[in-house]
Amino acid sequence: MRKTVAVMLFICLGFLTGNVMAQSQSFGDYTVYYQAVNSTFLKADIARLYGIVRSDRRAFLNVSVIKKQADGSSVAVSANVSGGKRNLLGQVGELEFREIREESAIYYIGEFEYTNAEIIRFRLEVEPENAGTVHEISWETRVYNN
Repeated sequence: MRKTVAVMLFICLGFLTGNVMAQSQSFGDYTVYYQAVNSTFLKADIARLYGIVRSDRRAFLNVSVIKKQADGSSVAVSANVSGGKRNLLGQVGELEFREIREESAIYYIGEFEYTNAEIIRFRLEVEPENAGTVHEISWETRVYNN
C-alpha cells in the first residue's frame, strides 16, 4: 500500500497538473523542483492521507530538493523551505510548508487559496540540508479551478 501511495502522490504532484508543469532551478549540486497544483487533482483518499484540503479554490506548492551525488546518481534531501505569495492586487500571504516523506521521496507542501485564473507571484527561500546557504526562487503562474 505505501509504495502505491508514494507512486500515486508522485504521479499526482509531478504529472497531472494540467497546464502547470514542474519547474526547476539548479544551485551547484542541488536542484529545486517546484510547482503549484490545484488540490482537486489529488484523489480524495490521497489528499486525506496527507492532510491536503481539496477544493476548487485551494491549491498547494509542491517543492522537492534533489542532490547530485559524486557517482552521478541523485537523491532527495531535506531542506528548510519558506516563502510567500502575492497576487496582482498586491495581496500577500506567507506559506507554511510541511514535510512529507514517502520511501526515498521528500516533498514540501504549502497550501493556499486563490480565485479562478488568478496570477500569483511566488517567492521561496530554500536551504538544502541545513547547509547554511539559502537559495531564492521567484516565479509567476496562473492558477485555475478544475
